[in-house]
Amino acid sequence: MKSNIEIVELLKSILEKGYPSREKLIKDFQDEVWNDDSIQDEVLNEILSELAYDLDFYEPNKEWRKEDQSYYGDDRLEEVIKKAIRKLQEQSLQ
Repeated sequence: MKSNIEIVELLKSILEKGYPSREKLIKDFQDEVWNDDSIQDEVLNEILSELAYDLDFYEPNKEWRKEDQSYYGDDRLEEVIKKAIRKLQEQSLQ
């Protein structure tokens, strides 16, 4: 697994990119979190797993978001990622 700094940089790059690059970066992040058994820190694992799960509900297509209220768009995506970045930064200070 990458360091907290590398993870934060990856999350920031998701925020900076638009569609379709954003979706690929999200998928890459999720794959890394779900396929990495080396995360020993429980708090870090919880932060990353929660974010990876939440990212499943990101849907850039406005029409498709209407199908289910749990889907969200770019505004909520930014909130979710920024919140995770704050948690990661706080966790790395401990």
